[in-house]
Amino acid sequence: MATLRAFCGLFFNSEVVGDVSRVVAPPYDVIDEAKKRRLQQRSPYNIVRLIMPQDPGDSAFWNTSVAVYRAWKRGEVLIRDETPCLYLHRQTFDAPQGRVTRTGIIGALRCMELGSGGVLPHEMTFPRTRSQRLYLLRSCRANFSQVFMVFRDGEERILPSLEAAASSPPFMEFLDDEGVEHQVWRLEDAEEIAVIAEALQGKKLIIADGHHRYESALAYSGEDPSVRDPNHPRKFVSATLVRSGDPGLVILPVHRVLKRLPLPLEEIYRRLEKYFELEVVRRSADERRGSLAAGLREGGSARFLMATGEEVMRLVLRRRVVPDKVIKGGESSRWKGLDVSILHALILREAMGLNPETLAENGELSFTPWESVALDDVASGKASAAFLVRPTRMEDIWSIAESGERMPHKSSYFYPKLPSGLVIYDHETAFA
Repeated sequence: MATLRAFCGLFFNSEVVGDVSRVVAPPYDVIDEAKKRRLQQRSPYNIVRLIMPQDPGDSAFWNTSVAVYRAWKRGEVLIRDETPCLYLHRQTFDAPQGRVTRTGIIGALRCMELGSGGVLPHEMTFPRTRSQRLYLLRSCRANFSQVFMVFRDGEERILPSLEAAASSPPFMEFLDDEGVEHQVWRLEDAEEIAVIAEALQGKKLIIADGHHRYESALAYSGEDPSVRDPNHPRKFVSATLVRSGDPGLVILPVHRVLKRLPLPLEEIYRRLEKYFELEVVRRSADERRGSLAAGLREGGSARFLMATGEEVMRLVLRRRVVPDKVIKGGESSRWKGLDVSILHALILREAMGLNPETLAENGELSFTPWESVALDDVASGKASAAFLVRPTRMEDIWSIAESGERMPHKSSYFYPKLPSGLVIYDHETAFA
């Protein structure tokens, strides 16, 4: 059963660091080298100095991280709440449907085996990334960001508590680089905390973002056999829980960008015609007249846009092609019917002879939610092709996760990301 606990959060001391927007950062997996340098230059206390290597050659960056982290605690760069709390985090932002808000509950969640205790993954992870997060956790014994989870609140038992907490002024608010407004409240009342914790018991939780961090925390929670106390801080992970019905639960598409085509374009088209109807929609990836991906939402069949240096081609799955029959493997019909599964199986594997997992691990295949970034990479010659996709639906995520399956890597992009450095869960002081 899901067990959520209040904890004493660790926060950046505004008297030392100034504006908190200067010290928080996006999650590590969306920070490239250029972004990292900008964050480093923004403040000597930016959280990126803990969550990522500061030099490209620092393969064991967590050793540097722990020294810096301890110095920040000693110097009161980071200060601790004295009272255990749940924290309310509200993000207000621009989405395709307009200006919306998303509200999450930050707490310490007991680590449970995936699937058995109600915590459900929804997509595959990369082992190398997972091991780096585990080394960082072992060194610093802290979560510098929250695992993003989604739960159902059909009876709306939790919603009144969230609305009541947000009716008072927040104790923290700032605007980030993407124009997202962040507000944070403390939920200190023991009875209110108990109501929320009780309402969450028995709920299934889907990991929306932070699979690597959750799997690392789960592994760490059981590494030391001498720690038998189920309430030891290492048995928990910091999480932000968002209602599945929250109007701000926005999922963006995750487009694929391929560095090199393995075959001549004409041969690839010939192979694709076995499964797809092909139609040229633009003669150049440089040509920009509004969003290309917006047109993918029309129609029910799986469809993609393949942009190369020569043209932009629309690929629509032929009516006679049944994914459940043509895609190899023992996955369910629903899994095989996902757009991203079709793209990986029929476009990358069948038509091009590529392994998308291997390509992603070695950097030959990258991912972005931003259409302009994908097309710019092709137009500049940085990549040979980009595949624009439709966003994954929340109902498909629930269905796949509850059936015990995982979607392919990078199937969804919950927007906006949760910032690192907002509320730190420190094992030494969380429950003290």
